[in-house]
Amino acid sequence: MPDRPTTKDARRDAAREKARQMREAQARKQRRNRVLAISAAAVALVLVIGAVAFGISRAGGGEPAAAPAGVTSDGGIIVGSASAPHTVTLFEDYQCPVCKAYEPTVGPWLDQQAKAGTLKIEYRPISFLDQMSNGNRYSTRAANAAFCVVGQQGFDFFAYNTAMYQQQPEENGNGLTDNKLIGIAEQAGAKNVSSCIADGTYEGFVKQTTQAAMAQSGDGPKVKGTPTVFVDGKPLTGASGQGAPTQQEIATALGIAG
Repeated sequence: MPDRPTTKDARRDAAREKARQMREAQARKQRRNRVLAISAAAVALVLVIGAVAFGISRAGGGEPAAAPAGVTSDGGIIVGSASAPHTVTLFEDYQCPVCKAYEPTVGPWLDQQAKAGTLKIEYRPISFLDQMSNGNRYSTRAANAAFCVVGQQGFDFFAYNTAMYQQQPEENGNGLTDNKLIGIAEQAGAKNVSSCIADGTYEGFVKQTTQAAMAQSGDGPKVKGTPTVFVDGKPLTGASGQGAPTQQEIATALGIAG
């Protein structure tokens, strides 16, 4: 006849069973925590990827930004007849004080030649002086505003460009406000540009075209500073080999009267 378990044996077996159940419960808890941790990490990764993608999009990275209406794919704003025999390209930054001084010396003559059909002007607003506007990113915002006004029927871009330099803010200041930029555009005849300017619609395009303009080439950056002038696709400097060319130097390069 088999021995019956003693009370002591029963207590020992019960303790072992309870210990086993506790171990299993702890194991289940650990597995559950691992699953939750993995899920949380996956969600965090998705959020990080989304934030990076959003940042790239705002900065003009990722897919190439579409050119605004009336602007060439590389950021050219054409003034004059597209069939004109010559092209004078001006790379300028609206925060650049040298550009402000240069514009009155050649701008009116270039505009006159464009209206006569002798040449077309290709304005190329770029932004590399954002750091000179006290965190206001004025160069980018001003170039964006220029792209916002292009393409409107009868709009005089030369007059607008002139006004932008006449009201250029001081370097290391706060730059012009969006409302001021909108006011300059509307005074020059632009319509329905408020949201485009305030929202920075073409800031990605500005960054993209600026980087392309200053990209490394065989002899160094294509554009090292502003203003930089190209005549019929070739860079033209002043007689000293530095600085932008004078009106007469441009005329001589074109083979026309200055």
